Amino acid sequence: MTLNKRLPLLAALLLCSTATLAAGLLDKGRADGLTAGIANEQPYAYIGTDGKATGANIEVLQAILAPLGISHIDTPITDFGSLVPGLAAGRFDLIGAGLFINPNRCKVISFSNPVTRSGGAFIVKAGNPLKLHRLKDVASNGKARLATQTGSNQVQEAKDSGIATTNVVLFDKDTEALAALQAGRVDVVYFPDAEIIGLVAKANDPGIERALPFEQILDANGKPTWNYHAYGLPRNDAAFAQAFNEQLAKLRTSGELLKILQKYGYTENELPDTSVTAAQRCSL
Repeated sequence: MTLNKRLPLLAALLLCSTATLAAGLLDKGRADGLTAGIANEQPYAYIGTDGKATGANIEVLQAILAPLGISHIDTPITDFGSLVPGLAAGRFDLIGAGLFINPNRCKVISFSNPVTRSGGAFIVKAGNPLKLHRLKDVASNGKARLATQTGSNQVQEAKDSGIATTNVVLFDKDTEALAALQAGRVDVVYFPDAEIIGLVAKANDPGIERALPFEQILDANGKPTWNYHAYGLPRNDAAFAQAFNEQLAKLRTSGELLKILQKYGYTENELPDTSVTAAQRCSL
């Protein structure tokens, strides 16, 4: 085939490819459904006893997508640390797990506006024998071993608080970190507060407890800092992100967002200020 004859074919292929990109996730979701990667962690997104995906993030996601004409959501499970690379590589259409917005992740993926805000929390042995009530306590102890999750914000927070890298033990799943505490291999488990509440409740173990009170990390002005959970979205689909955020805002205004979240132990305190956006958090 000569070049002149091949040009119309190449142009047609390019036009088809461009049209597919332009269609984006709204059209794909309405036609075939979407794939939301999860890490099987309570209370965010997990597989229930009936074998179906459930959790706060799943219910909120369904409530956001249904008005957009998207009713089918596949929820493949992966390790938490594989969620962002998986979305960036196109293995998922979005991330339905509990994911904090942070500037490093913003370089790779996009985010919805925040759904909830979260502080940190500790699980310790009953009686809190090492008297650990903040990250700085772990750092000053020198020997206390802190467990958290690979790829999470908590890894950097531990480092920034002065905890030696050798005293931070990383796990793929939050349940594995808790099991290490119960077995005496670590001294404290550090996760977002909602996740800690879920772990303690599920474990139902009198040998462990949530460390109370707990002092949040303070910012430069001495005020408690918050992390913001959001859905991970692809970087190249502005129309989908806009529609997604519009439906999320409607859920918040109607009160339906809080109703859904309350089923999973959240309170109004976990709702972020409506002025906080993904763009703001990504620019920090």
